[in-house]
Amino acid sequence: MRGFTTTRPGRLAVAAVAAAIGVVAAGGIADAQGTGTPRETTAPATAGCPGDGHLDTNYVCTSLSGGGLFHRKYTNDVISTWYTKTGGSAITAKLGFSASGKTHWGGSFTESSGQTKTANWSGTGVAYCTLTVGLISVAGQGMFQTPQATGC
Repeated sequence: MRGFTTTRPGRLAVAAVAAAIGVVAAGGIADAQGTGTPRETTAPATAGCPGDGHLDTNYVCTSLSGGGLFHRKYTNDVISTWYTKTGGSAITAKLGFSASGKTHWGGSFTESSGQTKTANWSGTGVAYCTLTVGLISVAGQGMFQTPQATGC
């Protein structure tokens, strides 16, 4: 499966909406103050997402053809984005999130089917009530994102 595509409305439409409300960086990319270091973690029970992509308050996901992209804000300034790969060829990617016009990226990694990679941030100044979007940039395939995580 090379077509790393979303199963919901196209990523360009989602990106256009996010850009219109100011959650996707319009200029350069700002690095997170947290480590943003990807690491392998235990996979969630399923990589699938509900139709609207909202799992809970400030917990969202997007189903992609090769797995699921998840994004969660836990408290003020503690944010995670992770990708669970359920099929297809190995990918090289990086995880990130956007908030208030700034994009924060973790380091690059390679991921194979059956793995979950996670990037965590703290120290970015993002409040719990700030709108955020989880991101994955896959080499040769483009960028994909979650719906907005909102909680207030």
